Amino acid sequence: MYDNNLPKRIAMGLAAGLAGTAVIQLIRTQTAAALPETVPPMREEPGKFMVEQVKQALPEQTSEQITPAAEATAAKMLALGYGLTAGAIYAALRADDAQVLADGIAVGAGTWAVGYLGWLPGLEIMPPVQQQEPQQIVMPAVQHIAFGMATAAVYHLLQRFV
Repeated sequence: MYDNNLPKRIAMGLAAGLAGTAVIQLIRTQTAAALPETVPPMREEPGKFMVEQVKQALPEQTSEQITPAAEATAAKMLALGYGLTAGAIYAALRADDAQVLADGIAVGAGTWAVGYLGWLPGLEIMPPVQQQEPQQIVMPAVQHIAFGMATAAVYHLLQRFV
């Protein structure tokens, strides 16, 4: 049976994911500057890696027409899309009133696990967490929990006022 509120919830989830993405990007930038030893050992930025994969899949004539500025923009948009998608999935799964603390932890931990235990080492963008220093594991997990908390909090506010 179709849920008539699903499109509205997903739209609120996208907005919440946008807020969470802004929070994690701010925290990551500040943490990298203040505590560089906590930055995980990435071979390259995931967005840049994904853009390069797409370029390699395109015909050479098409690939050569993509400007460096377009590549940089696409890479940044992929990070944004990742956060928006997490917010939309959360909203689609969370029909009732959001439980900010529990949901925030679950969204953050889940998002961290999908990336840091899944596709990032799977694509060899970074080594498995077992090969990283403890601070390179803990800080990104905390940053992702902040993402999840911001996402759940904004979603909860939107549920109450929209």
